[in-house]
Amino acid sequence: MRDRSRPLRCGQCGTVFPAPEPPAPEPEPFAPRAPEPPPAPVVEEPRPAPTPLAEEPPPEPEAARDTTPEATQDAASRGLRAAWAASIALLIGGGLAAIIKRDALMEAWPPAARLFGALGLG
Repeated sequence: MRDRSRPLRCGQCGTVFPAPEPPAPEPEPFAPRAPEPPPAPVVEEPRPAPTPLAEEPPPEPEAARDTTPEATQDAASRGLRAAWAASIALLIGGGLAAIIKRDALMEAWPPAARLFGALGLG
């Protein structure tokens, strides 16, 4: 940055003149603060009296018990078995389709010929 205390010289005519003083920074506008609200009063809540220890544990809440009827469990079990059967049927069907259409498959994807050759189907 240029030192402002030194005089400046004109490059065309050679005249020497003092450097102009930089303008003083403008003061920030005064913004009054909003008064802070008084602190909220602290209210102590009464503590509940300790409950005496019971010899028997309290009964379990209804939500914690397993109240699922057997019919619902059987339906879920049947649905799971059906899903497994469908998955196995899809795998078997895909394998059979690959064997039946192996010539077209080997033509479309030549590395399949090695697989079918290893299985004795090539």
